[in-house]
Amino acid sequence: MTELKATRKAFWGNDYEITIDGRSLTRWDARTWRTGGTFELDGRGFEVRTNFSASRYELTDHTVGAAVAVAARAGRKHWKIEAESRTYEFERASFWRLEERLMIDGRPAGSIRRAHLQADDTVATLPDLPRHVQVFALLVVLIGWDLAANA
Repeated sequence: MTELKATRKAFWGNDYEITIDGRSLTRWDARTWRTGGTFELDGRGFEVRTNFSASRYELTDHTVGAAVAVAARAGRKHWKIEAESRTYEFERASFWRLEERLMIDGRPAGSIRRAHLQADDTVATLPDLPRHVQVFALLVVLIGWDLAANA
């Protein structure tokens, strides 16, 4: 099963190197004063934007100039991503653990997890999601956890 891993690039920043099965995939360049940022994947530029409360996120593909995925109710126990005419459901595994589960037909099918809030590494296993949606889901969770750590 394919595994994405995000590793924080600097102690004080929220930029991450994202690898897939140990190989470099992309780099997340977070904005300094606002929530969101950019990454490149397969020669395409993407931007992640969020609303003021960080509960709704949009993934814009610069190639098509439009949103290609939207995450709604992020940070809640149950949240979802809509992309390419599909809905991907997620749920927080526990209030006490840093783990979000991908749910398919009511069963866990993948996850995004971190050992603890200040950890530098986060691992995502999200089978059957398009690669850019996997990265988007990982970033939605990372942004939320980073906001919580900085609060």
